[in-house]
Amino acid sequence: MKKGWLKAVMAVFAFMLLLAVGCREDGFRHSPDPVEAADTLRSKDWRPVLIGSSYGYANRDNRLVLPPLYDEAGYFSGGLASVRIGEKTGYIDASGKRVILKSGSDFHDGLAVVVEKADEHVTDADEHWSYINTKGEVVLRTDFYRAHSFSEGLAAVMPDESGGFMFIDKSGNIAIDGEYGYAGDFQEGYAVVMIGQKWGFIDKKGEPLTDFDYDAARDFVEGKAAVLTGDQWGFIDKSGREIILPQYDDVGPFSEGLAKFKLSGKWGFVDASGNLRIRPEFMYARSFSEGLAAVQDVNGLWGYIDDSGSYRIKPQYEAAFGSENRTMLIKRPGAAEYEYVDQSGNRVYFLYE
Repeated sequence: MKKGWLKAVMAVFAFMLLLAVGCREDGFRHSPDPVEAADTLRSKDWRPVLIGSSYGYANRDNRLVLPPLYDEAGYFSGGLASVRIGEKTGYIDASGKRVILKSGSDFHDGLAVVVEKADEHVTDADEHWSYINTKGEVVLRTDFYRAHSFSEGLAAVMPDESGGFMFIDKSGNIAIDGEYGYAGDFQEGYAVVMIGQKWGFIDKKGEPLTDFDYDAARDFVEGKAAVLTGDQWGFIDKSGREIILPQYDDVGPFSEGLAKFKLSGKWGFVDASGNLRIRPEFMYARSFSEGLAAVQDVNGLWGYIDDSGSYRIKPQYEAAFGSENRTMLIKRPGAAEYEYVDQSGNRVYFLYE
């Protein structure tokens, strides 16, 4: 008990010290000191963590490298992360300094999507979607009606309200002009697209993988994509071959060799050959991450199972999420705030580096 109390006191003291020396009233740091290249590289391993009701950033050693100041926090990419404090948004660098005032998506392939409205106070005001680089400079058009992040060198955009997605490259040139009703991001060489009311996949030349026969489709993950035929889900591989017949009410993507599925109101897991690995007995389940999956039992409590279906942590939480750096975000019944536990169920304290 004393050890946990001391850790908490140390964390609060360090947090107040950081606030005192580095932040103004808006909560952002404004230090003029440049961020070293080593810090930018290291920030790739930082992740947002929820401390109380705000997000900070922790490193691989589960130590806080930026204090819990943010109401929203994205992952670092290209040395920058998108955050929000109250109504203030923007991108911060590895020192916590806000270096770009615009708000937008995470950086992918060196570019991020930002949205600007003709009037920020009007919900349906005209929106202008564009792409910025890590210096905050607009490098691709400012008048897209909709735009996705770049993935594998291409991005899906809708030029105007008339509809029809196409793909552009990083120079803004049209790479695939298919005027699709919907277009997703490229994953593992293919993108999900919709023509008419049917779904399928295209490669980076716009060539279809299969006929557009599906009633819905999802991205390729671990070489397999979920497809809907009628009201039943199955999976295809990257040759377009059906490897798991449509038979499930719902599915999730493959993760660590297993995919969750829903059948008769309960969730279980199958492997890549369609073999039943974990019987459907859970009210809900999350995908496997770092060897564990969060599952909800018939009493509404969450715990964690391993890939054999055995409980590693018995159901006891009101909410539970996936494992990241061997720690999981959970909420205990009746607790006011979320906390983190390790894979043995022990509480994790994020001390300051």
